[in-house]
Amino acid sequence: MNRDGLLALYEYNAYANQLVLDGLAQLSEDEFTRAPSPSRNNIRTLFLHSLLGEASFLAACQGSRFEQPNLPTLDDIRRFQGELAKEQQVFVSTLSESDLAREVQIEFGSQPYHLPVWQLLVQAFLHATQHRAELGIVLGQMGHSLPTQDIIVHFMRQSGQPWPPK
Repeated sequence: MNRDGLLALYEYNAYANQLVLDGLAQLSEDEFTRAPSPSRNNIRTLFLHSLLGEASFLAACQGSRFEQPNLPTLDDIRRFQGELAKEQQVFVSTLSESDLAREVQIEFGSQPYHLPVWQLLVQAFLHATQHRAELGIVLGQMGHSLPTQDIIVHFMRQSGQPWPPK
């Protein structure tokens, strides 16, 4: 995995997270905080789990300690996501080949593991993708369908090509 490929994935990640945030804004406070999701207590907890996972992996790659922020409202979550997206893109854009290969220690439970930066960044991206798909299903079942999150749509729009096709 090279820097430019990772940067393209993280640009898409920010775009896809915005689609989900726009979908979450359609929900009532009760739906946002009480409607169950398959893997978490509720929709709010699921989306936060995804974003905080992204932030945690980024901090590990940066060699810093992640401190979980207090994000009581959807506006706070949206602001955090915007700041995180910028930080991810700046970080990824500065990585050299040796930076991408640098081993990072990360713990799951109490077990330490060592993985290169590029693998942790790919994991964070794919983890977020998995949970966005889950949110898409849950929101669709509630009558709040999200637009397609296909990366090809993002690529088409970035290149100035019209979507959807005529």
